[in-house]
Amino acid sequence: MKKLNEGLPAMVPTYPVNVAGQELTLRFDTNVNKTKKGVKLQFVLSNPPQDPRELQNLANEIGTELQKKFGEAGLQIMYDVENPYKNVIGFLLPLTSLADHLVKDVIKSGAEEPKKKEEEAPEEEPKEELPTKPLAEQIKLLDLFKSL
Repeated sequence: MKKLNEGLPAMVPTYPVNVAGQELTLRFDTNVNKTKKGVKLQFVLSNPPQDPRELQNLANEIGTELQKKFGEAGLQIMYDVENPYKNVIGFLLPLTSLADHLVKDVIKSGAEEPKKKEEEAPEEEPKEELPTKPLAEQIKLLDLFKSL
């Protein structure tokens, strides 16, 4: 199994976080698997346990905490079973969950499900509308990630 190189390119955001009582580095990336599109959350362990059961227990603790926090925000989070790194516990924020959250809670309230191509109305001239929510509500997703 590979080990994640912590000398990351400047464009990959990383943050020190405390999750499940552990001081970890949280690294964000995108998933390359076309059938599981989304944002990867990679919790990098400086000293990963050698016993796979301990690593799985830690993954369960982190997953439980994330499920609670992301669930409160109306987002899904999934354990990444295809994580190739022995020093990383990975999770995936599915693109559909993130998109639904952004459309319904950040961009506009009460958004409908996406229309199918054949149901779409002809395009009209776009009208300029001002946001109906305060800026603080529009950026609550960023606050969610900061609270991890």
